[in-house]
Amino acid sequence: MNEARKLKRLKLFLRIYGTLTLLIFGVLSVGFLLQASAMNPGGRLHWLIWDDLSGHVGPMLIVIYLVWGVFFFLAANDPQAYRSFLDFTLWANLAHGLIMIPMAFDSGHLYHSKLLTDIPFILILAGGLYVLRPAARPAAQSVAL
Repeated sequence: MNEARKLKRLKLFLRIYGTLTLLIFGVLSVGFLLQASAMNPGGRLHWLIWDDLSGHVGPMLIVIYLVWGVFFFLAANDPQAYRSFLDFTLWANLAHGLIMIPMAFDSGHLYHSKLLTDIPFILILAGGLYVLRPAARPAAQSVAL
């Protein structure tokens, strides 16, 4: 795939992930703000979150992912300028997803749903960035004075 086509696909990929991230975490933030009981342990929507509603982990992660979603749109406008963000996103999500796989099989917790939600979401993001991220710019040549 040539670089121009790859760049066009990357921009679309980032906009799709930005939209999905803002939608998913926007809805989850409303659940936390409204203290929706269905999201607490034992509730029918608890599989959507990683904490109970009175916990502190959920809101912190939601804020991080909302900011991440905004940065997907910024990176889509100029991927080369956001290459370090894209590299960080790739490796952080790959590590996060790989760590989550054995945790999803932990029989002491009800995290099997993560195999269908969080894990594919972040591993597809890491894989897409690996394939589509822009090539590194050649280092600027220094001129001796």
